[in-house]
Amino acid sequence: MRIKFGTRLTFLLLALFVLVQLPTFLAFYLATRQNALADARTRLESAGRTFNELLRARGTQLLDAVQVTTSDFGFRTAVATEDSATIQTALNNNGRRIGADLTLLLALDGRVISSADAEGNPIDTGAWNDVVRAAAQKRDISAMRVIDGKPYQIVMVPVFAPARIAWVAMGFALDQGLAQNLKNLALVEITFVGGDANGQIWSRSTLPNLDSAQTALLLAGAAGDKGGDKSGVQRLVLGGKDYFTLWQPLAAGSAVLQLPADAALSGFDALERQLLILAALSLAASLGGAVWLSRNVTQPVAKLATAARRIEAGNYREEVNVAHDDELGDLADMFNNMQLGISRREDQIAFQAFHDTLTGLPNRASLQKHLADALEISRATRQPLALLMLDIDRFKEINDTMGHATGDIVLIEVGRRLRTALRPGDVLARFGGDEFVAILHQIDEFGMAAFAERISAVVSQPLRAGSMEFFLNASIGVAKFPQHGERPEELLRRADIAMYDAKQSRKSYSVYEEGRDAVHLYRLSLLSDLRRAIGTPELELYYQPAQDLHHAQIHRVEALLRWTHPEHGPISPADFIPLAEQSGLIRLITDWVLHEAIRQCAEWSEAGLDVGVAINLSAVDLGSGYLPDLLANHLGRYGVEPRRITLEITETAVMRDGTGAVDVLDRLKACGVRIAIDDFGTGYSSLSHLKRLPVDVLKIDKSFVMDMANDEDDAVIVRSTIELAHNMGLKVVAEGVETREAMAMLEGLHCDSVQGYLICLPLAADKATAWLRRASPRASITVLAERQKSV
Repeated sequence: MRIKFGTRLTFLLLALFVLVQLPTFLAFYLATRQNALADARTRLESAGRTFNELLRARGTQLLDAVQVTTSDFGFRTAVATEDSATIQTALNNNGRRIGADLTLLLALDGRVISSADAEGNPIDTGAWNDVVRAAAQKRDISAMRVIDGKPYQIVMVPVFAPARIAWVAMGFALDQGLAQNLKNLALVEITFVGGDANGQIWSRSTLPNLDSAQTALLLAGAAGDKGGDKSGVQRLVLGGKDYFTLWQPLAAGSAVLQLPADAALSGFDALERQLLILAALSLAASLGGAVWLSRNVTQPVAKLATAARRIEAGNYREEVNVAHDDELGDLADMFNNMQLGISRREDQIAFQAFHDTLTGLPNRASLQKHLADALEISRATRQPLALLMLDIDRFKEINDTMGHATGDIVLIEVGRRLRTALRPGDVLARFGGDEFVAILHQIDEFGMAAFAERISAVVSQPLRAGSMEFFLNASIGVAKFPQHGERPEELLRRADIAMYDAKQSRKSYSVYEEGRDAVHLYRLSLLSDLRRAIGTPELELYYQPAQDLHHAQIHRVEALLRWTHPEHGPISPADFIPLAEQSGLIRLITDWVLHEAIRQCAEWSEAGLDVGVAINLSAVDLGSGYLPDLLANHLGRYGVEPRRITLEITETAVMRDGTGAVDVLDRLKACGVRIAIDDFGTGYSSLSHLKRLPVDVLKIDKSFVMDMANDEDDAVIVRSTIELAHNMGLKVVAEGVETREAMAMLEGLHCDSVQGYLICLPLAADKATAWLRRASPRASITVLAERQKSV
């Protein structure tokens, strides 16, 4: 059966009222009841404190009276001389003065010498030897004791003359009068209850008609686990009446404080009735309001429902007309605006689903569709098709150093340049990150090469982002259909492999070569293994000595990283360092190399070997500002003098980011270490750029040194480099010295240091240490070579 909207709305509003009001009513009801219960507990706890204070006051009163008695000289004399009449008179007088119900004089063995009740009559109090033994450990004692079935609060003080000769005890009875006084003070019922050693139960109470069963129940509650709340208050039913009950322990029983529950909750009953009346009135008002509201909402809602069905069908043109100058009218206007907004957003969503939001180019999903369509056309027409994948070199460094906003500007501009370089009909897409993919129709081998060169030239033009000017390079990979694959995923994967090959070989572009898939997989597995190898014995530093030609001594060694793969054996740094640079692992490797090299330098220094260590840095290391702090931490950790450390960086790395590299080198130089330009002569650096660098040493690349004895051009380059460096105040190290002829020529050209196989091969740390111990400061080259053979 279909229920009308107005009826449903009425029931809904009533249900909402109940859902809102019922928890509120219950919460208020429970909170009020809890407050009443908490007030009852508070009253009982206050009564308990009052009771304790009264007992302490009575105890203090007793103690004062007893101390007055025991300090009286005449009384002490009477006790010492056993003057019974004087003793009895003194005890009676002091007991009556404070209203004591019991006065006693006890011998040291607990025997009662004299006793009197409130009327002055002797009473049988039984033996007191246990109390006397307990009191003998203290100056005085306060205790509870049952005498002849009556509880007393007792205070005992010794009599000295001058040694302890007796004890005086006085006590107040815990009787009906005390219970009534406390009830008048705290407005709670009081019951004193206990039992003696013979099993006799006694009680004094303000409760009417307290029978033996109820007394036993109170006594059992005092002895057992009462299971009350944290304050000790619990509910107890006596004689069919509910009480909040609190037990106060006494030495020979308990004081039970009780508050009738009906008295504690009496004010709550009236409030409960008022809440029920208020809830009923609210329900009636809500019912009337719900009926009126449902009637006024039904008609415009029906129009809105019709409009919603129309919008559901995709018709956004017809306006909703509701003549209400209220929220329903506003809702109709919003329906109309919503129709317009939906229409616009559908167009926008359709665009964004297949386009990159930053560059406006087709995205990866769109590329897949375009590529599938292009392959179908190429198959049908038998026309060639090429897939070009482009990656911006060092884009991550731009993002890290300049920020993502600058990186976005670079991506937008590169996308714009690539669009202008493409031919009509070609498709350009942003594949992800800094990678772009172009689908090139009907292009042959020659045209592909020319097109790739043009793309590379377009990207490498100066690019300005704010106040910064960038000179970008791109690596381009090409895969062709059908030679390199017939499916979209094959062409994309192989274009990516070709792009990586171009990046590794530092060429502007590379075409996929057959069999490179296996190399690509090997490279990926090698990268995974390299990540695992960091910090394990697989990675090891070898050290190659360098000889100072002026002093004929070994003054420095170069740390060279070696990787022995457990499956593939030794891996060349030329193979794994580029992988580390491209994946970001180079930072972890640099940290490990700095740590190991500086630690080894410290170990040699402690062993008395005055030798420094040269450490190679990657170009990626200069793109981040973390390196100076990292170096300072390792130097400080091992206490190595900074002058012992030389950091080597290739001039190619410096040229890649001149401004940023100079800043990092300046900070490294400030740490006190030496800076060397490695492989000098191969990076095409300008002298104007070189003079701005904080450099101490130039290392001539071994390609110029190894054959300088036979090649006049190499000899000229070496001689010119040495003269240039010396004129600039720099030291010169020649690498690749393998013959005595080259050594002699370098000595004649006043080269500062030499390094190469003639001096020593790279050695593991333990063998390098042994070699350094054997090498004397004035050892000749021949002797060093012979020692090299022995090692």
